[in-house]
Amino acid sequence: MLSTSEALSLLLVGAFWGCTNPLMRKGYIDTKSTKSTTQTADASDTNNSPIRWKSYILAKLVILANYKVWLPYLINQLGSILYYKTLASSNLTLSVPICNATAMVFSSITSAILGEKVNQPGRAVVGVILVLSGVAVCMMYSNESEQMMMMGNEIDPENQKQHGEL
Repeated sequence: MLSTSEALSLLLVGAFWGCTNPLMRKGYIDTKSTKSTTQTADASDTNNSPIRWKSYILAKLVILANYKVWLPYLINQLGSILYYKTLASSNLTLSVPICNATAMVFSSITSAILGEKVNQPGRAVVGVILVLSGVAVCMMYSNESEQMMMMGNEIDPENQKQHGEL
């Protein structure tokens, strides 16, 4: 069973991962649209390899210099650090699905807030419901297995011999 602090940490990881992905995508698209003049120069320099490499590196540096790309990326990486810290003390079979499911939910919500269009919104809603249902099943199974383990510790060795467990 997850403690309250572990559960909150995993939800925070999902929020960091899910909210930053659409923000990074938007920042990259904004940067890409502002450097359209660089792209026309790239097309004319296809025969000169060193110039093409320089323009490629310059284009990547322009993307990295944009705070709309690196700030969400930094927050995303902080989420990863928190994830690894939380994994050290929590149940792996619950931590991974909770983080990934909440990341997907937060990503969908953030994308909707940013105004991104969803091709099939009904399928997206069904997907979110199915993922959250899967997490609920994992949590129920984890609770059940923990209860069985606790009950197993209370059974005396003579009773375990009768059931063939020793």
